[in-house]
Amino acid sequence: MIKAFTHSVYFHLINFLRIKQAVFFSLAFPVFLFVVFGNIWGINSDRYVISLFTGVLGMTIASDGLFAIGPVIREYYASGIIKYLRRLPINVLTYFIGLIISRIMSLLLVLGVLIIVSRLMFGYSPAMSDLPHLVTGIVVGLFTFSFVGLCLSFSGVKNGNEKGLVNLAFFTVLFTSNAFYPVDMLNGIIGMIGSFLPLNPVLALLRGEEIHPLCSLWLVIPMILFSILFRKIKFAR
Repeated sequence: MIKAFTHSVYFHLINFLRIKQAVFFSLAFPVFLFVVFGNIWGINSDRYVISLFTGVLGMTIASDGLFAIGPVIREYYASGIIKYLRRLPINVLTYFIGLIISRIMSLLLVLGVLIIVSRLMFGYSPAMSDLPHLVTGIVVGLFTFSFVGLCLSFSGVKNGNEKGLVNLAFFTVLFTSNAFYPVDMLNGIIGMIGSFLPLNPVLALLRGEEIHPLCSLWLVIPMILFSILFRKIKFAR
């Protein structure tokens, strides 16, 4: 069982590293944004660099959860690939858990690269006491956005159209959050909208702030909603 699980995680990691577009948006692009925004607004503001560090990480968590889990699993079911996966020597559930764990490992890689770049460019690196907050935020955030992505992907919209829905959700969550700047200080209405969406609670975890009251709801409700949606939707096998 452990050997099969390890092979599943390894397979998904290798598959991820072979897709140049995935590597760019999950690793190179976040680092690029961190360097650019940090050099524009963070040269004379250590507080902004610290905030931007977790903001870029939070953005990457949301992107990975929404785009790398839900649409992939939907495609497996919609195309009938799932029936071939059932013939593999490993359990299908183990296969999908391996997918999620591989994404967590890739996010830990992103975290490591961001720490190195931050230290070299801005002289900042998180304290050891910050690491548990960062790792917890990665795990909770990935599970939260993975199930949000699954709900959107299995929402009943036509195959292909759900990608636009996921894109809309991602940019709405991102630009109403405090990832790059304190939105609530610039526009109260947008800040209020962002306070009800899942990225701000994840950012609070990453930054070691007080746990957001909606954090548990965003973790549990999408799981329940997805289980309901999944039972109702039938795909051609």
